[in-house]
Order: sequence, then structure tokens, then C-alpha cells
Amino acid sequence: MLFVFASCGGKGEDQKDETAGLLSSFTAETLDGEQADQSIFEGKKVTMVNIWATFCGPCINEMPDLQKLHEDYADKSFQVVGIVCDVYDADDIKTAKDIVKETGVKYVSLLPSDSLNEAKLNSVSSVPETIFVDETGTVIAGPYIGSRSYNDWAGIIDGVLAE
Repeated sequence: MLFVFASCGGKGEDQKDETAGLLSSFTAETLDGEQADQSIFEGKKVTMVNIWATFCGPCINEMPDLQKLHEDYADKSFQVVGIVCDVYDADDIKTAKDIVKETGVKYVSLLPSDSLNEAKLNSVSSVPETIFVDETGTVIAGPYIGSRSYNDWAGIIDGVLAE
């Protein structure tokens, strides 16, 4: 398991505990410029939230597998949502869009926002970090630190869906 230590919002004294409703109330913009909020989770039993960074090789390397999981598990009320945590200006957005295009990712990628920083990103100390949430934004599994293969993630997803 490879991972990169990075600051994606920092780890503050007021670090939010990963408890019920962690992502139950937020607003953000998608990489495509659309507005998004916690309703992105509605209608899905499980959402895999993958926090990644543009400088993180392991993050980028696993993205095609995450896209395949997003497609292969779609009929099981499952989806993947990405959060690119190191985007601060137009150049960063272009870099993130280029990565998404190169890796073939079609699932939604969220940009950092004040509410996402407060809810989760301020407690991220390494990427990739992945959590699983239910349709209310409540964490039901994770965090998982580091990248994994398609088969490793599939085993974890199967377990989370079975609960």
C-alpha cells in the first residue's frame, strides 16, 4: 500500500471527529463548475468518497480502477465521488481536469470548499484517503489510507454493501 503524506487542509486542534453525519451538510462546486451538496449521496446505499491530490501518483494511478468500480457497482446502489483537495486557483483546476480526462474518470469530483474543509478535509493528513458514507453523509466505513487495486477495493465494497 502506497500513500503520500500531504496537507489537504491541515490537521487542526478543532479536528472534527468522524461520526454520524460527517458529510450531511456541505456545499461545494464540482470540477465541471456545477453546484453540489449532500444531496449527491441521496438514492445510493453507499458512496465511496475518495480524497485525492493532483501531485499524488498513487491517487492518480488508482483513478481508472475507481471509475471501473463506479460503473461495475452502479446497479448495487453504489457510486464513487472524488474530492480533489489541493485545488486553489484556475491553474490547479486545469491540472485536475487534465488528470480526470487522462484517467477516464466520469464520476463527480468536488473542489474544496469551506464546508468540506470543516467537515472533513481539515483532518486529512495523507492522500489518498477514502471513506464510505450512506445516503445521509454518515460515515459507515473508513478512513482507508493509501491506494488499492480494483480487487482490493471490490472486496471492501462487497463487505460494506453487505452490512
